[in-house]
Amino acid sequence: MSTTASWLLSVAGTGMCMFLAAQAFRFWIAQDWPRVCSALVGCLIVTTMVWSPTLPLELAAKIRSALRENPDASEGPQHDAPSGDSPGHAGGPSWDTLATVIGVAAAALALLLAVVALAAGLRRRRERNRRQARRADELARRRHDLEARHDAIRDAYGDFEMNLLDNLHRLALADVNVAQTARLIDALDAARDARIDTAPDALDTYRKSVTALELAWKSADHHARAAGAGYLPPAERRNIEQAQAALAVALDERGYAPQRQLALRRALTLIETVIPVPREAIAALESSTRLALARS
Repeated sequence: MSTTASWLLSVAGTGMCMFLAAQAFRFWIAQDWPRVCSALVGCLIVTTMVWSPTLPLELAAKIRSALRENPDASEGPQHDAPSGDSPGHAGGPSWDTLATVIGVAAAALALLLAVVALAAGLRRRRERNRRQARRADELARRRHDLEARHDAIRDAYGDFEMNLLDNLHRLALADVNVAQTARLIDALDAARDARIDTAPDALDTYRKSVTALELAWKSADHHARAAGAGYLPPAERRNIEQAQAALAVALDERGYAPQRQLALRRALTLIETVIPVPREAIAALESSTRLALARS
């Protein structure tokens, strides 16, 4: 065998031994004893074939010498040994040939064990990657569903804030002094913080916060619809009633334009004595009223 071939065989055998040793250590950690034994046997065989390839031949020679020195083997009729260089019985294989066959079989067995261990490792890696991909898809789907539920409530509350008439019909939703509304605002803040959280258990926290937000929204909305403006003091309740009447005049397209503008300003003034009105809501209401006046 040439020097290059010997070097390549040594490098390949050393790499195979290191791989089998690593597999044996991993199986030992997993307490998979049959695979530990298989990996160790394969490592031993590969080591023998790489670093001491003549060992099978030497063992065969020692066995042959022991059999020749055995006195029992010499009993019986003597026959002339057949001519030829190879020892052994007539027509039978030589010991060197038998040792070579055993060595090749051992090498093939070691290679088979290595291939089986490598295939098993690759299969487990693919299965682990598939499990991780399925889990990532499941987590993404769950997060998408939670974000959709979260956005539905945010949009509903945003529509409420932008519609001044809804503020008057469900006035308690704009009053943070109402316990149900205060819990709704806290739930909105908690869901917003949980949505941007990157902790390992963030998805579970986000799910709990969205569920709490849905309950808080239902409770606050039901209370606001049931209470109306009845929970306010009498003076503020009268202001809201007058504001509703003024808004009805401002939004009536059949009315006189200057009178409608005055009614709009009066309605906004009365509402702001009771609750703070978002500037966006005022701008939207003024814009819609201005368009109605332009059409009339």
